[in-house]
Amino acid sequence: MKRNLATVISGFANADGGVCLWGVNARKDSSGVDCIEGFPGVPNSRLVASRLDELSAMATSPGARGVLHRALVKRNGQGFVATFVPASSSGPHMARYGEDRYYQRIGQSFLRMEHFQIADMFGRRARPVLEVSTNSDPGSPYSLGLSIRNVGRGPARAPFIELTVSAPFHRNQYGIDGNRNELLAWSKSNRAGWWLHSGGADFVIHPTMSVLLGGVWLGHGPFPEGLPAQCEIQYKVGALDIDPTEGTLKVQFR
Repeated sequence: MKRNLATVISGFANADGGVCLWGVNARKDSSGVDCIEGFPGVPNSRLVASRLDELSAMATSPGARGVLHRALVKRNGQGFVATFVPASSSGPHMARYGEDRYYQRIGQSFLRMEHFQIADMFGRRARPVLEVSTNSDPGSPYSLGLSIRNVGRGPARAPFIELTVSAPFHRNQYGIDGNRNELLAWSKSNRAGWWLHSGGADFVIHPTMSVLLGGVWLGHGPFPEGLPAQCEIQYKVGALDIDPTEGTLKVQFR
């Protein structure tokens, strides 16, 4: 089980991440189809999950961050353990506990990595990861500032963010300081409720740093009756050489 754990963490961390479910019997049937044949479970799943937590730190070299183990217990006492392994930006990760090899999950198999794959991962630069959040303004109940934070390990160059908000909310045209200034320049708006902020190649968000945006608002007030109790902000955020990510921020007003 220790060697299987090392292979799972190495293979998923060196690829796009994945989930392993312990206690499921999966193999090829008589027709050659790889499928689940049974659910024998694992005895004392909580103890197994705890033990996997202890073993994970030393299962690979270097250790993989963010690995989680969760016990799943049914009413009849039958248990399973789910292991989540995120994709790693600090690899490659070599499987230990007697394996001493590099694995990668490809399709339905954990395959040993070739020399050129390992060399390519050693040369892979750290990548940025951008997260978007809201910042409420206590002096203006219907004003929501935004921030873009780099939680990755690499710098985010030429970042951009597209924002869409439903009426009656709209872009805060007064920026972050009330004087129409933005750290990440407002680029354009081509329709009501949609606008874009973007920076040039010399604009960089370094790891652990964040950039504030003017965000959205409703105006100076007084505010009429019947205003929405919730504001939904749709965004698409990205930077040079990384794929953009999309999401929705939902803010509930009192």
